Amino acid sequence: MFNATRVAAAARHAGSFVLHFAHGALVVAGLLVTVFIAVRVGTQGGAGLSFPGFFGSAQAATEPGLTAADLETPTQVAAADAANADRLSGEMTRVTDYLARRYKVSRGALEPVVLAAQRVGESVKLDPLLIIAVMGIESSFNPFAESNFGAQGLMQVVPRFHQDKIDPEAGTHPLLDPAENVRVGATVLREYIRRNGSLVAGLQQYGGALDDPNASYANRVMAERQRLVAAARAAGARLASAN
Repeated sequence: MFNATRVAAAARHAGSFVLHFAHGALVVAGLLVTVFIAVRVGTQGGAGLSFPGFFGSAQAATEPGLTAADLETPTQVAAADAANADRLSGEMTRVTDYLARRYKVSRGALEPVVLAAQRVGESVKLDPLLIIAVMGIESSFNPFAESNFGAQGLMQVVPRFHQDKIDPEAGTHPLLDPAENVRVGATVLREYIRRNGSLVAGLQQYGGALDDPNASYANRVMAERQRLVAAARAAGARLASAN
């Protein structure tokens, strides 16, 4: 009888110990979860948080806080960049309007030319307005212009001097293609500027007047560029005031 009493008492003590241990473990686990949630809220912010967001998800699309841009593939991003590259900037749109009025050239014909200057300018690190100014001085935006010296197209490039810069796949008359002419002409101008050490000297060589002490050709181009800048700013100011 005495032994049975002692066994029963020991069993009660053992049960009490197990309950206390289990309770303590649950308290510790609860504290750990609370700390984990507090850390995630601090790093992610409270908006849109959910339990799947705390502990991960099988699909990225269900992650809280993700936007459509976060889910774009490299191919989609490249396509978006290409689409933007096919559009004129706001400044270039205003410049196109000004050129159409001044040179009495169809806006539809000017758009691809100005777009080519925008693209090539970014590619060769040259101000696109400078490229456009050269076109205005050289050809008045006639893509089929040809001088007695053999200079062709919008930027009046002499093919025999720059065969190394012409795309061999550009066709029979590559410099009569506006995009190719702008690309080659801008590349030549950039090379001349680098070779001579200044914008004015580079322009003078481009115009075949490197020995002119008055830099008349460079002055004409820079004056034309300044007109383009002024026209774009004036049109931008009118647009802003209208809104």
